[in-house]
Amino acid sequence: MSANPTSPFERALATSDREFRELADFAPVMIWRAGTDMLCDWFNKPWLDYTGRRLDEEVGSGWADGVHPEDLPGCLATYTGAFDAREPFAMEYRLRRRDGEYCWLMDHGAPFYRDGHFMGYWGSCVDVTAHRMAQRSQRVLINELNHRVKNTLAVVQAMAIQSFRDERPVATSLALFESRLRALAGAHDLLVARAWEDVALRGVVEATVAPHDPDGTRVTFDGPPLMLQSEVAVSVAMALHELLTNAIKYGALSVPAGRVAMAWSYVADRHALRLEWQESGGPAVAPPATRGFGTRFIERVLAPQAGGVAKVTFAPGGVHCVFEADARRSPCENPLPHARHSAG
Repeated sequence: MSANPTSPFERALATSDREFRELADFAPVMIWRAGTDMLCDWFNKPWLDYTGRRLDEEVGSGWADGVHPEDLPGCLATYTGAFDAREPFAMEYRLRRRDGEYCWLMDHGAPFYRDGHFMGYWGSCVDVTAHRMAQRSQRVLINELNHRVKNTLAVVQAMAIQSFRDERPVATSLALFESRLRALAGAHDLLVARAWEDVALRGVVEATVAPHDPDGTRVTFDGPPLMLQSEVAVSVAMALHELLTNAIKYGALSVPAGRVAMAWSYVADRHALRLEWQESGGPAVAPPATRGFGTRFIERVLAPQAGGVAKVTFAPGGVHCVFEADARRSPCENPLPHARHSAG
């Protein structure tokens, strides 16, 4: 019987090793191996494809050339510490991709043994850049939501305190509070429809005025196309609601001949909206003995929340208000101003 240069066991080992490498090259993760000297002696094809480097460039300590300089000290400390203790490890670091961009990897390593003898480490890596970006976006979203909820609660608190004053009947106070809550809800509905993105000032004005002037004959507005951030839009809508409510009860809109004209402009050097409200044709106006909630709400709460200032004046010919807030020019709308004129 002729001697076989390799035994069946050796051939099985060789076959197993070859099939493992083939399997590892088709794995959806990046795999590496290190010997007892801590030096890496093998990387699978996904690793080499990811880094765009050859195997001979990565073995030994060559792989460390691709680690971000800021992450390398911590990466090596984790690696050598686990290696010395013969313990598994998990760490995240940035590795240079073949296109030159640094991306975040999650690297898991664990010691392996043969016949009870320590032989080195096996490790696997996955790109977690998208996951980290999603986590960061989630944190930003939560912080933004928390900020908006606090601001909204502050507005509701201010409305409640001023609506339920001791000298006012409960039924009247409740009606006022519900009206203001509906206005706040309407402003939020507009923002939800826009996924809380910037909204057009004209859309805010139209949506706020419509319930108070359904025929579109008594309130006019005119101005260039401007965009408002979500919180600014809520403040503008609430301010207009207060002015409209006062005009309907006591001002120009309380009589058939009364009119309201709104005009806005863009103050470029301050990146701000300047909106003017002017009533006319209504009952004679006399300055109130004390400034009511609506006026204080506009001047002290809504305008500061919008990053601006406001001033309500009770002129004899009609209530006048100037409201300034943060704004930007619209990149999409027609740059020519479009006015809504009354029919009268």
